[in-house]
Amino acid sequence: MRIAGAFLLFVFFTFAGIMRGGKEREKLCECEAFLDLFEYVKNQIDYFLTPTKMIYRNYSNAVLEKKGFLQLLRSHENDDVYRDVWRISFEACKERFNLSTSQANLVLGFGECIGKSSAHMQSANFDYYILRMGDEIKKQRAESEKNIKLYRTLGVAAGALAAILVI
Repeated sequence: MRIAGAFLLFVFFTFAGIMRGGKEREKLCECEAFLDLFEYVKNQIDYFLTPTKMIYRNYSNAVLEKKGFLQLLRSHENDDVYRDVWRISFEACKERFNLSTSQANLVLGFGECIGKSSAHMQSANFDYYILRMGDEIKKQRAESEKNIKLYRTLGVAAGALAAILVI
């Protein structure tokens, strides 16, 4: 009976370490999804001159759909007054994201640029936020690799320690 309990503790702690590492991977996927959205919005405005209300109509991203962000953006397409939709939508589902404060600020900052300046200035702002999010992704990727290994190791070690203590 003790061996079964020790085995269950080992499995539990190992699984907890793996789950925590999954959160790190999820944060990286969210940053990559927003970068993809940033590039899509920039291209829609720069090359196709898509009206602000209709930008998100044909865009699809599994991560952003799962968190509800894209549905909220699309839900405002028929609003009479169309302003601060990006901020309102992000604030409504902010708790669902695992983004750091700086990453969330980049997302909000990008949204503030949409439709609020001349085409040249808007494009320059988009480029700035795309570059900054790319830098955040590089940092997040390095940090994720390190943290995933750490969480797995800690989970296995804590599980082994708990199993030894029970036996």
